[in-house]
Amino acid sequence: METRFKQKVSLPTIIDRTKQHGFYLKRPKRKTHDREILTNYAGELIQHDSSIHKWSPYAKEKWSLITSLDDFSCFMLYAILLKRETAWAHIMALQAIFLKYGLPFFFYVDCHSIFRFVQGRDSLWRKDYKLTDEADPQWKQVLKDCNVKVIYALSPQAKGKVERPYGWYRII
Repeated sequence: METRFKQKVSLPTIIDRTKQHGFYLKRPKRKTHDREILTNYAGELIQHDSSIHKWSPYAKEKWSLITSLDDFSCFMLYAILLKRETAWAHIMALQAIFLKYGLPFFFYVDCHSIFRFVQGRDSLWRKDYKLTDEADPQWKQVLKDCNVKVIYALSPQAKGKVERPYGWYRII
């Protein structure tokens, strides 16, 4: 516009005009990451997660729900509502699952600090010497002692993988 007609036009104006005249192409909707079975038999992989929400419209405060699902069968192995999520609560979940169902090969979790040490960037004021996964949180140490491997969900699409199949949605 500036070179051809010698007139300056702001970007929001250009976008507005393209929408008015039908030249604007909408972004395609992203496909939500739905339940995908990653295993061949029951007990191979357990999906473990926690969510903090108001689980009822009558609730006055948020509660944490810790859940574990068998990936193959979608069987709920463990679920508990807690006022406060702690590493110890997740370790007790491991104990309950292992004693009742045995040891799986893998645990699938997100990058929550209870499950994984993730190093942020150094700053001028702080110099850290441990890098990501150089220090194991207690929860991961328990799994190492039991010879169970951990698989980390590295994409944001994995968020809600446990809640979505069961229709658990956040109530505001």
